[in-house]
Amino acid sequence: MVVAVEARKLSLPHLSLSSPQVTSLLYEPNSLSLALMHSDSTFSLFPSFSPFSISNSLPPPQTLIPPPSSSACFVPLKNPNPKIEDCPDDKRAVFVTAGPHNGGSRVVLRFYLLGKDGKFVNSNVICSQNGVCFDRKFGVIVDVSHGMKVMLSGCVNYLAMYSASGGKILVFGLKLVGDGRDLRLVKCAVVDCRLPVSTICLSFGFLIMGELRGVRVFPLRALVKGRVKSGRKMRVTKGKGENLNVEVQEVNVKVEIRNSKRLNGVVRPLDESYQFDKSIGNLSSSKLLPNGHAYSVLNAVSSSSSNVDGTVKPRSLKFQQDSGAWGMQFVVFNDSVHEEIKPRVMRHKTTKAISILAVSQEKFLILDSNGGLHILHVSKTGSSRMSQLTSTIQVQQLATFPDASADSQTVWISDGLYSVHLMVISSSETTDKDKDGSNNEGEIIQSSVTQTIFMSESIQDMMPLAANRVLILGQDNLYTYAIS
Repeated sequence: MVVAVEARKLSLPHLSLSSPQVTSLLYEPNSLSLALMHSDSTFSLFPSFSPFSISNSLPPPQTLIPPPSSSACFVPLKNPNPKIEDCPDDKRAVFVTAGPHNGGSRVVLRFYLLGKDGKFVNSNVICSQNGVCFDRKFGVIVDVSHGMKVMLSGCVNYLAMYSASGGKILVFGLKLVGDGRDLRLVKCAVVDCRLPVSTICLSFGFLIMGELRGVRVFPLRALVKGRVKSGRKMRVTKGKGENLNVEVQEVNVKVEIRNSKRLNGVVRPLDESYQFDKSIGNLSSSKLLPNGHAYSVLNAVSSSSSNVDGTVKPRSLKFQQDSGAWGMQFVVFNDSVHEEIKPRVMRHKTTKAISILAVSQEKFLILDSNGGLHILHVSKTGSSRMSQLTSTIQVQQLATFPDASADSQTVWISDGLYSVHLMVISSSETTDKDKDGSNNEGEIIQSSVTQTIFMSESIQDMMPLAANRVLILGQDNLYTYAIS
């Protein structure tokens, strides 16, 4: 087999002699937008970024976002309203930053919308709910303490924000309004966190929280939908759905949870008998958008959260982190114990998930604090399990490009020094296990490294541009590699 590697080196722009150092990368594949975070908490935005078609030096940024910014993410926008004229290729996106406001007592969110002219501009945001207001000078002010740590994660039309000091995760819905130049922000759900959260990931219709010894999975549809339009009324009791055969137009879903105490809020995973109404939990019938977000979830904000005249209802659902309601689960790394956990058998009691990346609509890649890799399998029937990946290095950084149609997934891993390894994960092994319903304790998935790239600079960060392309941040330069 002949392998061709194309490589480019791009010098980072220096606006002055005291230009801050680039510390991390963010990339949005649908709009080809690149964001560079600097050491002085500023951001540089580059729309239509194509590393193989520019010169050897990265041009000056099209948009420079002033400090302070502690976290940021891209939110792709899919316009559900055909009356709003959109880009011909429908590649709209918004770049969101979070920072402290009023001494850190609150969080300010700033929204930079990629317009039809291909430029990012500071956007007006319409929001009228308790604890959320828009200030033209600062941005959207959220009545949650900023503290030392705030994290953002986005997927199509949705944004999640975690405040460690405030102990809350807020889930927002975003959509274009008017002539496509303004945004409407809807606070859909609030999750009260009584346990530490190390990272969050919002993708493929799930909110996944990294914690000690594992991850917690929240179905996004259950978080944002709120009310269910159905011909049947469902009561969920001890993991089983009962059909009451009551014809109603609009009902609330009642959830009854057993009052049992378990370590770290671990709840029993849902078995095959845990069935929801199609309007609550069946994601298999939902049409997936290019980055793997269910279109039916998008309709939850565009329809259920608005009146006929388009005004947003001032309501948001509230959940407890360890409640176990509506299909929420906690999955441990070794997949061996879900209840009756005893301290003497907890080998991973100090291990926490520090990075979560979507691989496909049913698999997520998890990096733990010990440098180990795991795959979270999210079943359409409502149960999840964890598998461990073989790896010869202690992984510090990883990158993967979600591709639901590929027979295998490509993962770029690095030990944070001078080498990047291209690892291939076969889909056949995990697919067969999902079909036969097996859930083997301590399951290990074999993976193989097909390529290794050696760098002349220590690796600071890396980001996938496509399944076979990666962007690597060195100490003073950007490097891009394409393998075919």
